[in-house]
Amino acid sequence: MLAPDARAILLDQLRPPFGYRLDAAVATTFTLDLAAALVPPLAFAAFELRSTPDPVAALEAVRSCADRVDVFCQAGQITVPAHASDLMAFLEPMIHQVDRPRPGHLFHPKIWLLRYTSDDDRPQHRLLCLTRNLTRDHSWDTVVRLDGNTTGGPKAANRPLAELIRSLPGRAVTPLPEGRRQRITALADEVRRVVWEHPDDVTEINLHVFGVRGIRPTADFSGYRHLVVAPFLNDRGLDTVARASPDASVVSRIDDLNRLAPAAAARITSYVVSAIAGLGEPTGADDPADQQILAGLHAKLYVVERNRRAHVFIGSANATDAAFGGNVEILVELVGGATKLGVDTFLGPEAPFRTLLEEYDTAGGAQPDPADEAKRALDDLVRDLAAIPYTATVTSDGDNHRVRVTTDRPLPIPAGYDVTAELLTRPGEARVLVANVPAGAEYPGVSLADVTPFVVLRVRSPEGLQRGTVVHATLVDDPTGRLDEILARQVDNSEKFLRFLALLLGLADPNLLLSGTGQGDGVGITRITVGPGVFELVLRALADRPEALVDLDGLVRRLQATDAGRRVLPEGFDVLWPTVLEAHRRLEEVTVG
Repeated sequence: MLAPDARAILLDQLRPPFGYRLDAAVATTFTLDLAAALVPPLAFAAFELRSTPDPVAALEAVRSCADRVDVFCQAGQITVPAHASDLMAFLEPMIHQVDRPRPGHLFHPKIWLLRYTSDDDRPQHRLLCLTRNLTRDHSWDTVVRLDGNTTGGPKAANRPLAELIRSLPGRAVTPLPEGRRQRITALADEVRRVVWEHPDDVTEINLHVFGVRGIRPTADFSGYRHLVVAPFLNDRGLDTVARASPDASVVSRIDDLNRLAPAAAARITSYVVSAIAGLGEPTGADDPADQQILAGLHAKLYVVERNRRAHVFIGSANATDAAFGGNVEILVELVGGATKLGVDTFLGPEAPFRTLLEEYDTAGGAQPDPADEAKRALDDLVRDLAAIPYTATVTSDGDNHRVRVTTDRPLPIPAGYDVTAELLTRPGEARVLVANVPAGAEYPGVSLADVTPFVVLRVRSPEGLQRGTVVHATLVDDPTGRLDEILARQVDNSEKFLRFLALLLGLADPNLLLSGTGQGDGVGITRITVGPGVFELVLRALADRPEALVDLDGLVRRLQATDAGRRVLPEGFDVLWPTVLEAHRRLEEVTVG
């Protein structure tokens, strides 16, 4: 179990089964990295790409799945990207911040629930229960993947998951559009009827959700032998998952092990991840970022043995009292024989996982670092500020736009704290937010492509600690053509336009459209012309995917509006396109008639 060379890449785990396509996806995460959120759409689009894809393919992948994916994260935990990619604008409809379930606790589950459909078979469902957030972190984590189909009536074992999914729209800081709310509710209803395929050596699967109203957790951690793997733990959390265990092994961080009470430290065998443990990507990896060494512990896993059976719990919950006493969390329980899934399969002499660990002797009793309290207060303030609904209102005068970021309620900024706000697309143009009055920050002279609902809050504490987060404001009076302008800024030459056209209209290999080029202009620039491949592709789209032509028309209009844009269109396209639109209009009239 947990062989360190058994690597699971999220992109691969999300990829639809052969012959299927994504129909709906709901994800939850505590921390969200907007750059990392650009990667899953590549899996849904079935492009053979990793985290450094063809930017045109990435653009179309994100754009095309925006209306089928919903990602919920803890408000105050969207990290500020080092670079704000234009593609992040297409994430806007997917991202939903949620408030804390109650003061002092967190929205902390990490799952993907997906529904795939095909033309020839019934839908398939997949559940990924992860211990990692949707970030580009390279720590040690685990994932459980369950695939299944709807069969028969509701299954009691699935009710906790269904109620977690059903609760998500109501947790959002700002209301979801009705269509998204209905799709999420339908997915919650469907998952009640799913029968999950059992992984090898697993005879029973149970789902445990914490912090959801109406769901009483039933996780049973009683037994005579325990393994606890959690980066964060405390005495009360350890009591929950391994109370009075005569044989308990704990893998955690040094600081948390040292802060256990002496009595708790004395009754466990402690381990830490070795400083030299790490594993690079196998030779031949496409992305250098994937070749980084894994470091640090982020996995959460509990193994309990009783009655010669092993119960393995994997999910989001750390071994803390907050995790089991107020946070929103999820654990998947896999049950099987102790010889196949028990503690020795993780810690025995031949266990691969054991090679990552070294024993750590601690007497416990260390006092918390005083700086931790200041950091905790800063984190809580950032989450409180991010959970306030923000509005970004746009006023336009031709190509000149002004964005005003406001709130309806006063900002609870304590004395001594400094808070600023800036648009994600305009770094460095910060406005000071004033304590105990509603926000009112204005940003004049914003270009159309830089209009955004993503606002960066930066908070500085009296101790000099600093933290930033991105908040997702409600965009009011969104200028017409904003996303088309962003598309045009990315699709800035004829070759990129044809690749985008091919991806949009469903051609598997965009390079087929690039085999023929026009005459050079004498200065090293070759004009790409509209050939038979483009004409045939457009005709096929008229018959099979007319809605894709409507999507393309916005980009074409935007390109035709400027001299630079007109040069992007392949030679002859401006003659072809009006004929295509007229054919589409006539087909619609026939359909309506």
